Amino acid sequence: MRPVYSQYNGKNFSISANYNYTTTSKLFLQPNTPDQLLKNIHEDLDGINSFSGEFRFKISESLIVGAGTEYIQKNYINNNYNLAGVRAKVKDGYRIIPVEISLYYLLPFSTELFKFFMGGGGGIYFAEHIRELGDVTVSDDGSEIGYGIHVAVGMDYIINDYISVRGQMRFRDPEIDMKSKYSNNFVNYEGRTFLLSSQTFYSKVNVDGITFTIGVVFNF
Repeated sequence: MRPVYSQYNGKNFSISANYNYTTTSKLFLQPNTPDQLLKNIHEDLDGINSFSGEFRFKISESLIVGAGTEYIQKNYINNNYNLAGVRAKVKDGYRIIPVEISLYYLLPFSTELFKFFMGGGGGIYFAEHIRELGDVTVSDDGSEIGYGIHVAVGMDYIINDYISVRGQMRFRDPEIDMKSKYSNNFVNYEGRTFLLSSQTFYSKVNVDGITFTIGVVFNF
């Protein structure tokens, strides 16, 4: 009988491909304004679907180190954007790529088929604002790298010596400041041309929800 602490029936490495669902996030469009009311106004962007991958390495019978990344993007349509006094429709949102390092502990009540784990770690977060207004988009203008910690709990179901299925729940709460500029100083909107600011504008994203993950794991 194999030890129940064994990561994946004696395998030391694993790579997973995952689908994720994050419950909530917030997009702040004026985080640097001195007006406290405007500063705290945000758009709730909930129900975020994303994909991720993670590499794990067993360093002992009960401890596992993981390194993973994810592609997160969420958009919405703002129908009340003020374009020189004209109410315009704009697509706003964000894109985040986290890089996270985790340490997992394989729980002692794990069995040969079910591997229960919990853990946590830290990560860095690269983010950029998404905006489409008429024929103009925005580009990143030196956004800061965000930092954060996370905790996770999950379970692997062992199908065979090489493949398992993973279910996981993760909580993190990073806040990332974004700096952006318009791709053009002029925008064509509904047959009219408007002048846009050439200055950098600021926004902020906070991913504060729970992330539920299901994935396929390849053990070797």
